[in-house]
Amino acid sequence: MTDPFAVDLSPKDEKKKPETDELGPLAFEVDQAINVSTEIEPEADLATAPKRSFWPRLFWGSLSLLITLGIGLALERLVRDLFSAYPALGYVGLGLVALMVLALLGLIVREFLGLRRLKTLAKLKHEASAAHTGKNLPEAQKAVQQLRAIYEGNPAMARQLAEFDRHAKDILDGDQLLEFAERTLLVPLDEKAKAIIANSAQRISLVTAVSPRAFFDIMFVLYEAARLTRRIAQLYGARPSFFGFIEMSKSVMAHLALTGGIALGDSVVQQLLGHGLAARLSAKLGEGVINGLMTVRVGIAAIAVIRPLPYMLKKGPAVSDFLPALTKLAKDQDQTKGQ
Repeated sequence: MTDPFAVDLSPKDEKKKPETDELGPLAFEVDQAINVSTEIEPEADLATAPKRSFWPRLFWGSLSLLITLGIGLALERLVRDLFSAYPALGYVGLGLVALMVLALLGLIVREFLGLRRLKTLAKLKHEASAAHTGKNLPEAQKAVQQLRAIYEGNPAMARQLAEFDRHAKDILDGDQLLEFAERTLLVPLDEKAKAIIANSAQRISLVTAVSPRAFFDIMFVLYEAARLTRRIAQLYGARPSFFGFIEMSKSVMAHLALTGGIALGDSVVQQLLGHGLAARLSAKLGEGVINGLMTVRVGIAAIAVIRPLPYMLKKGPAVSDFLPALTKLAKDQDQTKGQ
């Protein structure tokens, strides 16, 4: 007696359809494949994307030229009227116009140098990062010389520069040379930058705690954030002018957007909740702590943008580094109010 067996009664030219509850991989014919690239919109490439700022630039450029022409015609008419009324007054007006033009040229040169300085710092960071990764000694030497030139005229950096000059020539590895430059020249500035950020955050926390209106809180936070960014830029040698400061602020905001905005990290929130600070502090004091920590985020982003070398020896500052000082200040204020 033979064993039972199954016989396939379906037509031979009919393809067997896969069952829906089957967990194994399915095979498809080539002509059944979907062209994914035609159904998913590719990400925009910032380098090749068309520039859409032509018309706004044309508008503001034309408006600036019209205003300049109007001011020039007004000054010319003023000087001509002064000469018609009294020649001596005409010469005085002409001299004042010449001084104003000279001052305008000086401001233009200052703005140009400020923007150039920011570009130099960004380029130096990029070249130093590549030299450190590739352990390229000539590129590392070039980068540290540029770094030294930035701080050469700063009297507060004289001791660090002397120490760097004493030992830099004995280092023959590119990565170690850059790390020595970071340890000697930038680590002291990093500590000063952290102190500036801590002081700014504490000021904002105090003002928020005593301010009667939210409008004043917002205005002071914006003012302190701008002041903090400028102080950090001056500390690292950026020397931003008006337009340079605007460009630097845009870079800081872009860095904040890329790193998650000014929202606090999970670790900071866990610390706040884990220590019971959210329940023990009043609403106003808790708001001051939050505003202070957001200011810390702005300061950290400013360091990341302006610092002329990447972090090679250790990681940069984090928001949690400033949390104990802010919470201690808030608890002291709470105890003072309770008394």
